[in-house]
Amino acid sequence: MLRFIIITFIISASTFANAQKKQDYPLTPKDATVDVYFDEKIEDPYQWMENSEDIRMSDWLDEQTKITDKIKKRYTKWWMLRSQIATMYHGVRTKEISTYKEKEDSLKSKYEFDLKNFNSSRAADLVYRVRGQKNYRKLVRIKDFMLDKDDNVIITNRYLNEEDNLIAIEMSHNGGDWREVYFFNLLTGDLFENKLSNLRASSNVIWQGRDVIYDSYDEAEAGRELLDKAKGQKLYYHKLEDNQSQDKLLYQNGDTSGTNRFSYFKLNEKLFFKHYYTVRGTIYRALSVANINPESFYLTNFLLYPNTPGLYVSVEELFGNTAILNTNWEATNGRVLSADITELNKVSELIGEYDILLTNVNKLGKDKLACIYTDKGKNIALIFNMSGELLRKIDFPEGKQLNYFYENEDNATHTDFCVSSFFHPKIWYQLNLSDLTFKPTQVLSVPYKVETLETRYINYKSKDGTEIPMYISCLKDTKLDGSNPALLRGYGGYGTTIVPSFDESLTLWLLHGGIIAVPNIRGGGAKGSDWGLAGRGLNKQVAIDDFIAAAEYLISEKYTNKNKLAINGGSHGGLLVGAAYTQRPELFKAAIADAGAFDMLRFSKFTVGSVNTNLNEFGSVDNKEDYLNLKSYSPLHNIKENVSYPNLMLITGKEDDRVPPLHSYKFLATLQEKGSDKSLYSLLLIDGAGHGGALNNQDFEKLILYKYAFLFDQLDVKID
Repeated sequence: MLRFIIITFIISASTFANAQKKQDYPLTPKDATVDVYFDEKIEDPYQWMENSEDIRMSDWLDEQTKITDKIKKRYTKWWMLRSQIATMYHGVRTKEISTYKEKEDSLKSKYEFDLKNFNSSRAADLVYRVRGQKNYRKLVRIKDFMLDKDDNVIITNRYLNEEDNLIAIEMSHNGGDWREVYFFNLLTGDLFENKLSNLRASSNVIWQGRDVIYDSYDEAEAGRELLDKAKGQKLYYHKLEDNQSQDKLLYQNGDTSGTNRFSYFKLNEKLFFKHYYTVRGTIYRALSVANINPESFYLTNFLLYPNTPGLYVSVEELFGNTAILNTNWEATNGRVLSADITELNKVSELIGEYDILLTNVNKLGKDKLACIYTDKGKNIALIFNMSGELLRKIDFPEGKQLNYFYENEDNATHTDFCVSSFFHPKIWYQLNLSDLTFKPTQVLSVPYKVETLETRYINYKSKDGTEIPMYISCLKDTKLDGSNPALLRGYGGYGTTIVPSFDESLTLWLLHGGIIAVPNIRGGGAKGSDWGLAGRGLNKQVAIDDFIAAAEYLISEKYTNKNKLAINGGSHGGLLVGAAYTQRPELFKAAIADAGAFDMLRFSKFTVGSVNTNLNEFGSVDNKEDYLNLKSYSPLHNIKENVSYPNLMLITGKEDDRVPPLHSYKFLATLQEKGSDKSLYSLLLIDGAGHGGALNNQDFEKLILYKYAFLFDQLDVKID
C-alpha cells in the first residue's frame, strides 16, 4: 500500500465512462462542402467549424461542455483526486547544504524578480527588488493589461537592461503567438507610454543602450488573428520615447509570404543574423554579423551552408573573432567547429564527431567548453579546453537528464547544474571550475519514497525491424503479468527528443501502480539528424508505426494489456495519437490528445501550417505525392463507420493560434457521427488559453483534474 503525507485515496472502478453503454451525442449541423485535390473530391461537412464566428459554434460547444461536465459528475472520487494532486504539487521541499558556495555579488543580477499569484483566475503578477533589499515592489499587475474581464494575459518573456535600469516585458493575450512589449523604468517602477505591437512568439528584443532592436510583422486582418499566417517580417530600431510608427526600418525579410523567417541574437556586443541568402539562383542559409547602426545597417556573411532540411548550425559562443558552432553538417551525430567571423567560410573543426549524439555545446567559464552527449538513455558531459583537448568526462545515470551545465561569466569560480528524472524534481549540484569536481548543494524532500521508483531504458523493434529506444518508468516491484495500467506518451516530430523531466501528476500515476512509457520514435532527434529525417515528410507513417510498435511491445512483454493501455500526446504528439487511434483502435482502451493537428489536408491553411518548418515536416498538399501521403494518415480522413474507437478526451485551448481548435472540433464531430456510439468522445475546452495550455491556477487545476480523472477511470486504477 502506498501512503502519502496528507491523504490516502482510493480510486474506485465504478466511475464515469468505463461502462460500454450507448452515448447520446448531439446532432451536429453539416454543410455540403467539397474540396478538390488533383481531381479527387473530398467531402468536408464540418468545414464551417473553421469559422469561430459561425452562429452554430456556440450551441455546439455548449453541448460538448455538457457531455464533459456529466463525466465529471459521475466521477465519485473527484475531491480525493484533487487532494492527492495538491499534495504532489505542494509537497516538494528543498534545503541548501551548508557547504553551498554563493556566487559573488558582482556576478549576480542587480535585480531580483518573482511571480506572485494574487488571483487564481489570472496569471501571476511580476514583482521585483534590488538585490539585498528586503521587500519586493509590484512591477506588472496583470489586471492592468487585460482588454476585458475574460482576457487572459500572461508574461512570456523579460529583457533586462541593468546598466540603464530598464526592462522590456513581453506579453501574450490568451496564450496566442502574437505578442506585445512594454517598457518599465526599474528605478521608479513607472511604465513608459509607448509599447511595441505585432511581434510573434519567435520575435526577439535586443537592448542597444536605451534603445532596442526588434522584429515585427504586418498587422493581422481583424477577425483573422488566430487563423492567418504572419507575414512581412521586418527588423526595426526603436527609441523608448518614440511611438512605434516612428521606428527606423533596418532590414526587411525578402520572403514576403511568411514561409521563411530570419532570426538574430547578441553575443559579446555583436549582433548575429541567421537568414536565407541566394547565390546564382541557389538558396543557402547564412550566418552573418551585423553592425548596429540605425543610419547604415548591413550584414557581413561569415558562413554559407546548404539549405537542407534537418541540417543545423548554431552559434554557441564567441571568443574574440572566433565563433564556436554546434552543427550536424557532414556529421550526423554532431560536431563543434570554430569560424572566423571576419572571413567567409573560414572554418575548422574544433571537436570532431563521436559515435554518440551531441546535444548541447555550452560555455563553461572563461576558457572551457562543456559538450553534452546522449548515449543509451544517459547523458555524458565532456569538458574541453579551447584547443579541443579533453579535460574531463562525467557520466550521469540512465534515465536522468542533465540541465544548466554551463557558466557564462568569465570570472566565476564555480557553477550550478541539476539532474532531473521522470519521477523526482531537479537535484542541484555545484561544479568547481578549477578542478572540475562537483558535489550536491541541496537536500530534497518529497511526499513519497523516490527509491521505490525507477526508469528502465529498453529497445524494441518497430514494424520494419528498426530498434527504437524507450523509457519505461514504474515502481521497482512492478510485476510483468499483463495487468498494469500503462500510459504511452509520444511526440515524434521536428527532430525533438523527449527527455526525462519531472511531472507531479504523472508521478502520482506511477505511485498508484501506473506505468509511463516514452518511446523516442523516428521523426524525433534521439539518434541524430538521420533519425529525424526517417520520420519526416513522406516518411511520417514510419513515426506512427514506431509508436504503434511501442504499444505492441508493452502488451507482448506483459507490462500491460489492451484494456489497460492509454495513449497521450500534445501538438505533433496529438497528431501522432490521432493517427495511431484511427489506424489501430483495437490496441488501446483510451486516448488523450492535446492540441492535436487532425485535418492534415487543411493544416497548411492556417497560422504556421505553411511556414518552412512545417513544409519540411509534412510536405505540401499542393504536391500530389505529399497530398496522397497526408491523406493516408490524416486522422480526420481515416475515421470509419461504426468502428469501436477507444474512449477519447480531446483537449484544446480556445484561443490556440498555432494548431487552431478547429482541428479538435472537426475530429470530434466526425467521430460522434461515424464512430460507434458505445465509445466516449469528449472535449475539454480551455477558455482563454493558447497552444501552451492553461495560463492561470484555476484553469490549470481544471485541466489536470479532468485529464487524470479520465485516465484513472478508464484504466480502472485503484488501491487495495
